[in-house]
Amino acid sequence: MTVKSQLTACRDSLMAGMRAAARGAAPDERAGTLIRACLDLVEHLTAQSSEVTITEVNTTLNVLEQALSEMERDAEPNAASAAVRNAVGRLQGLRAEISAK
Repeated sequence: MTVKSQLTACRDSLMAGMRAAARGAAPDERAGTLIRACLDLVEHLTAQSSEVTITEVNTTLNVLEQALSEMERDAEPNAASAAVRNAVGRLQGLRAEISAK
């Protein structure tokens, strides 16, 4: 996959997580805020996808992993945290792809 398609898939996963955090009887505003911050970082990388470095991917990956840790510490795993976990997997794949070049 291309860098842009990996980042787009990551972005789509985070958007699904935001929708999941907003649904239900008790929307999770904290999760929505964390996912929005992660989404901003991924959108920034997507905008410059032809010039993304492994350092930028690692930094973004660390932020997503920290957000996931906070989300799972505050509540049981749910659809929103699963979406962030999926985005983390996409970024890990992108990191492996970039480092193989």
